[in-house]
Amino acid sequence: MVSSISSVLITSSWQLLEYFNSSLDYTSSDQEQKILIGIFCLILHHSASKVLIEPAKAIILNKPLVSLTDGIIQEACAKGPSLLQYNQETDFGGFMILILQLVFFSLRSLHAILDPSIDWQEFLQHSDNTQFFSVVGIPCHDLCRLMHFGPYPVKLIASQCLLELLTRISDQRSYLNAELRCSAQYMKSIIAVIEGLVLSQDSRVAENCGSCLSMILGWEKFGSQENMVGRESKWSRLIMEEFAVALTAPGLTSKSFSNQQKIASNIAVSLLKLSQVPEWLTSLFDSSLISGVVGNLSARNVTADIVKLFSELMTKKYLTQEHVVSLHNLFQVSINSNWSHGKCALHNILPL
Repeated sequence: MVSSISSVLITSSWQLLEYFNSSLDYTSSDQEQKILIGIFCLILHHSASKVLIEPAKAIILNKPLVSLTDGIIQEACAKGPSLLQYNQETDFGGFMILILQLVFFSLRSLHAILDPSIDWQEFLQHSDNTQFFSVVGIPCHDLCRLMHFGPYPVKLIASQCLLELLTRISDQRSYLNAELRCSAQYMKSIIAVIEGLVLSQDSRVAENCGSCLSMILGWEKFGSQENMVGRESKWSRLIMEEFAVALTAPGLTSKSFSNQQKIASNIAVSLLKLSQVPEWLTSLFDSSLISGVVGNLSARNVTADIVKLFSELMTKKYLTQEHVVSLHNLFQVSINSNWSHGKCALHNILPL
């Protein structure tokens, strides 16, 4: 039964793709075309679980669909600041958001079914590179343009796409021990965009961008040209200064602060793991600040992220013996409290 259903789905997928190619109008974004792209998104979504693989490959490698995606994204990027006006209520905005969703599912499908044959660094292209992709996708610099100029839904989906891309690039570089094949200036331009959105009022956009920034900072171990980007960043310094102020102020139990805490903690850990920790970070996390943070923590507001931060601070010898004793007692209370509620997220990373 399952096999027959799968066969029907595969046959239908090929027929839909053939129909899409024969009726494609690059200036049109009518309802029928939207429905077809929605179906392609669904197929790609399932292909990430190793089903409908052949139809997914046909979609990802379909030249008319690749060209359509490239055309829509180039048109969106060319709008610059006016792109903000094109939300999901407009014809172009709604179609662009659907194309972005297609790209997101395409990237996940690529990882699941074609990963060994994909050079993920091809998505790190220079802005003047006119080369078209052979698969449905968007280069990192265009994703950053969409994140910077686009309305909220565009920022969210583009940031998810960028995080997916950077994760795949990072994994592949780690596996191959490969150097980064783009300039430091290119990386600085990407970092400039994601740093600005780390402070976004939308927690999901901010978290995606925070994860992207932490990942890029972690690339230092692969090559020399990433070494400077984190240490020279004024935005990273601003983020850490805002974080330090928040950690020593009341309100640690608020939901919004918990989101900010997770993002900033991860960035702080990535900066602390650099071979040369920025001098401004050393000055920021002085004994007085750490004492203020420790004094502001309780069993109710300790999270796994804050534990990881203090673990790294202890590794770098930022903590005094008094800090260590206070944190040890606090973490033990927190662990006991979590266990009493049937859960504990801290015992595996407790550094003391």
